[in-house]
Amino acid sequence: MSNDKLVLKDSTEITLEASQGIGTLHVLAAGKQEACTLWGKFSKENLSQVIFQNSSGLTVGNYSDLVLDHVEGREKEDGTVKMTFCLREKSPEEVLGERVTSLEAGYQVHTGAIDDIAQAVSDIMEGGAQ
Repeated sequence: MSNDKLVLKDSTEITLEASQGIGTLHVLAAGKQEACTLWGKFSKENLSQVIFQNSSGLTVGNYSDLVLDHVEGREKEDGTVKMTFCLREKSPEEVLGERVTSLEAGYQVHTGAIDDIAQAVSDIMEGGAQ
């Protein structure tokens, strides 16, 4: 059994039962409720910064902007749940899409500011409020 850990951005430490790189992380949860809580920790925000530590606490991997590709869970006879979390790096298309969305949001802010300035100049030119 591995004592490697996954450390998420919010400092949540998840002990791994086993792993095969970021694509297959095996975790044992004490029950269904813990499994659901654990699954909730794999949010976009928490996956924006992920650290892998070995059993000695040494960092063996740093990742940013990972994506939770899929999750599997199997309840065992003793009530524990064996979870498999499959992470991956974002595709170039996903990264580009996020950048375009960010640029569009910035454009809308700038457009609003330019409209405000244009209205203020127009008011001044017409002798209106300053």
